[in-house]
Amino acid sequence: MNEAQRNHFISLIRDASPPLFPSKPPELGPALEALVYPGAKSPLRGIRAVLFDIYGTLFTSAAGDIGSGEGDERGGLDALAREYIPGCTGEELKKYFYDEVRRVHERLYSRTPYPEIQVEEIWASLFRGALARYGISGIDPEEFALRYELAVNPVFPKSGIPELFEKLKKFPMILGIISNAQFFTSLLFEAFFDRSPEALGFDPRLLIYSFEAGEAKPSPALFKKAADRLGSRGLVPDTVLFVGNDMLKDIYGAASVGFRTALFAGDGRSLRLREGNPLTEKILPDGIFRFLSDLPAMFGEEVSEPG
Repeated sequence: MNEAQRNHFISLIRDASPPLFPSKPPELGPALEALVYPGAKSPLRGIRAVLFDIYGTLFTSAAGDIGSGEGDERGGLDALAREYIPGCTGEELKKYFYDEVRRVHERLYSRTPYPEIQVEEIWASLFRGALARYGISGIDPEEFALRYELAVNPVFPKSGIPELFEKLKKFPMILGIISNAQFFTSLLFEAFFDRSPEALGFDPRLLIYSFEAGEAKPSPALFKKAADRLGSRGLVPDTVLFVGNDMLKDIYGAASVGFRTALFAGDGRSLRLREGNPLTEKILPDGIFRFLSDLPAMFGEEVSEPG
């Protein structure tokens, strides 16, 4: 996208993102509750890199995750449909979208069990196909994709994010992101903090987004890419902590390559314990925290210099 588009999209995010606050999370049960910091008694030692999920972890998400389509609390989807596609309802729009996503996923399953789309391509295909019968034309698929996501899944940053990153950099820690994401996801940081992820301290080689990889979490491929890049700097997986809100997509995925893990359990909207899932039933995170400000306490005092 060019600079004018970038600035326009950042303005759209700001205008469509009212404050959102975490909701009360469910009970964790004794095994998980014993891992909650700062009360837990065994800080993580030797961590040299911290990688984060975005939706539901760094940002409160109305739907709890990107692309779930479950968070249209303000009726924004009907308003979007009326504005762009007269005669089409919000529910019809959602159905068109998910039918097309399923179709693309079925085509991609031969390559990976965790296929990921590029959302602007989905809308471009729909405007050429199923939605063309409404007589629409001249819609920018990228802008529409962003407006759709903002309608079904507005987000707002958790409190204390810039301060957290500044504190982690002083340890010092290498910072990165592994997240299910789309082309507009990185713009959230500029919309809310006036700084890109890189300017906030994230290593540009450790910004790993699903839409670029063509695979979604919990695909081990995303985590292996980070492990390989950190390995080239002398870091072994046991010195890397991954922070996320989902026991399957985040904790299982990160553990599959040997990363240590921390579960963010401070928001009932986004906490995904995945109880009964055979992939997660024997996995525990290395630590659990309810507030981002508690995260540094998990490292104790022994922090190694990054490579």
